[in-house]
Amino acid sequence: LKSSVGLTEDGIQSVVMNFPQLVCRDVTKVLKPNYDYLRECGFGDAQIAIMVSGYPPILIKSIKNSLQPRIRFLVQVMGRGIDEVASYPEFFHHGLKKKVESRFKLVKRNNIVCSLREMLDCSTKKFHDKFGFSESVFQISSIPTLFL
Repeated sequence: LKSSVGLTEDGIQSVVMNFPQLVCRDVTKVLKPNYDYLRECGFGDAQIAIMVSGYPPILIKSIKNSLQPRIRFLVQVMGRGIDEVASYPEFFHHGLKKKVESRFKLVKRNNIVCSLREMLDCSTKKFHDKFGFSESVFQISSIPTLFL
């Protein structure tokens, strides 16, 4: 992890303590391809090291089914830069359809400007309270766009 991802001693200790499954993965088949993909997306070595320390599963998530769709949504739909996700790597933990897309639709529809952390790092109730949404507004937003 130190040589292939650039983690500090503290970063390695944090990863091993919080997500020991990572050290059992094949570096060339799993960890390195994810690292390389993040580099291709424009993340720097220091950003990747911070993201791995903050959310270790980022190195074992499926590129095709997890990383790629989330980064694409972040940049193309939300219009945000990758720097924001570098400082909030837990973004990759949240369900894309169930949480990220539905909350993004609500904040966009109501012209609310907030960070990824503010939007995602709370329960549904706290999200509603924080941004002044009633329960009925959320229920409408959870209906597929096709029906609106």
